[in-house]
Amino acid sequence: MLRHLLRLLPLALLAACGGHHPLDGAWNQELADGSPGMHITFETTGDKVDVGLPPRADRTHGHAHGTYTFDAASAAVVVVAKLLGDGKADTWNGKLAGDRLELGSADGKLTFRRAERAHGH
Repeated sequence: MLRHLLRLLPLALLAACGGHHPLDGAWNQELADGSPGMHITFETTGDKVDVGLPPRADRTHGHAHGTYTFDAASAAVVVVAKLLGDGKADTWNGKLAGDRLELGSADGKLTFRRAERAHGH
C-alpha cells in the first residue's frame, strides 16, 4: 500500500502546483542546420502524444500518434511512437531538463525545445 501511495506522490505534487504539467506546450525538434524538424505535443491529462513529422518539400507534414509516460521524480520520459517511420524504433527513452527534452533509441538521438507554438502553426 505504501509503495502505491509513493507512486502517486509526484502526481499529487503536480496537482498542488497549479496543475502545470512539465511537458505542457509545444516541443520543436532542434536540428543542427536550424531547419524545422518534427514537433511534439503531449496530452497532459492522459498519456497520448501527437507528433507532426518533419516538413515535406511542399510545406505539409505527416503525423504520428503514440503514448508516453513521465516520471516527475526523475524527469524520465518514455515515448512509444514511430518518430522516424516504419522499420525504425518505436520506443524512445529520455529526460526532461527545463525547456529541453532529449529522446534516444537505437536509431539515434532527438533533441526538442519547448516553444510557444509548434513549427508551421
